[in-house]
Amino acid sequence: MCLINLMEHIRMLVSNGKYVGMVLLDLQKAFDTVDHEILCKKLEGMGIDFTEWFKSYLGGRQQVVVANEMTSEPGIVSCGVPQGSILGPLLFLCYVSVKCKLLLYADDSALIVSGSDPQAIGSLLSKELESCRQWLMDNKLSLHLGKTESILVGPKKKLNKVESFEVKCGNETIKHVKSVKYLGLQIDNDLFGKSILNEIIKKAN
Repeated sequence: MCLINLMEHIRMLVSNGKYVGMVLLDLQKAFDTVDHEILCKKLEGMGIDFTEWFKSYLGGRQQVVVANEMTSEPGIVSCGVPQGSILGPLLFLCYVSVKCKLLLYADDSALIVSGSDPQAIGSLLSKELESCRQWLMDNKLSLHLGKTESILVGPKKKLNKVESFEVKCGNETIKHVKSVKYLGLQIDNDLFGKSILNEIIKKAN
């Protein structure tokens, strides 16, 4: 349903002659770097009053490293949420829940801005991306700018006339691509990839 809503939203904007700029965020070891104290404070702020249970659930975990048939001594895991669990992705979403232009699905996150001027869209995305990076740093998460990508979606005839579209974060220019994968779906900049409809139907079933 998330995929269908996203693609329908973008399709309607493009049908009305708008451009849609997206930045696909790549978070470094997102699930592994969640700060337990910050998470519990966020849960309390959401009105969840049994944070002691979550502290018990998250704390006291151990891990080992196996290499060359050798196993290390167990080490205490002091941060992160369990991967492969039901609660892990839900807790991560609570951790990154903020009031901004973000599409969130577990650790797949994207900024999205629409408008009539590609340069203005790029400038606004740059501003939002810098704010997002600062927020992530404040919450002990890290954004991998080298793997973060931007795309400008729009009517094909209008896209051919776009002279420049640039998204920056600080002094670094974000890689601009014509096709991205989000939630397992390949999204082309003109929305008419060969298999996009089949992919949406397959994901929905």
